[in-house]
Amino acid sequence: MRPNRLALLLTLAMPLCMAAEPDPPAAAHPAVPACQACHISPNPNSAAPHIAGQRVGYLAKQLAAFKRVERKDDVMNAVAGQLSDGDITALAQYWAQQPAGSDAVVPPDVAAFKRSRMPFPADFPKDYAVYRVENDADSLTVSRSWANDTAMNAARLNQPLPDGSVIIVASYKARLDAAGKPLTNADGTWQTDDAQSYSGMEARAGWGEPIPALLRNANWHYNLFAGDRTPNATLNQAACLACHKPAADRSFVFTLKMLQDAAQAPVKRRQ
Repeated sequence: MRPNRLALLLTLAMPLCMAAEPDPPAAAHPAVPACQACHISPNPNSAAPHIAGQRVGYLAKQLAAFKRVERKDDVMNAVAGQLSDGDITALAQYWAQQPAGSDAVVPPDVAAFKRSRMPFPADFPKDYAVYRVENDADSLTVSRSWANDTAMNAARLNQPLPDGSVIIVASYKARLDAAGKPLTNADGTWQTDDAQSYSGMEARAGWGEPIPALLRNANWHYNLFAGDRTPNATLNQAACLACHKPAADRSFVFTLKMLQDAAQAPVKRRQ
């Protein structure tokens, strides 16, 4: 074979050889830790699906659908709604390149921010005011929302809730009469026994620093508590952070307007 013909064949073959090489590993996107908070689990049947090793096209399509709210999920709609098209592409490529089954061990830094630092407030309900009461006819329960003085004072001035603010939502069973109907107070709310459970949110300086920007709610942490005020040891607060993220313009408090309205009126303490 003539040398110039051999050189031509080698030149033509080079693109084929290059195309056969695997793509370089995708760089870890800054949003990856936020994904890991729910999608990495030792449980193969976890509520959040395992996504390592999934196809790029599939992952990108699902993220785009969540972003457009064509596929509905409170957590994923809130998270994907913050992503650009470039973010979606980068995340899909990253997770597609992770070996299937590699997403069973949660990284220590991710495990740390999944855990809430919020204890049940030792002084509750001292220095707390009720700002919202709702009766639920279906479950025959009463929900009362409380805010501490720090939150109430800021709400009274229509200011963002500062560090030191605490919101507690208590759930109670309604007291029933002999006919199974709720007994009422003078203001129309239902009478209750002791609280069955609590949920809470608290902001402290520095609490938000380890949390990825995609999930961070300023310095708020969230927790759930049983009726005896013991915390839920299995709570993954990443889901709470994601759900409250769209309420950033309300200090991450869904009921901020109710709190502000109540703060203008005489406060109602322990009930």
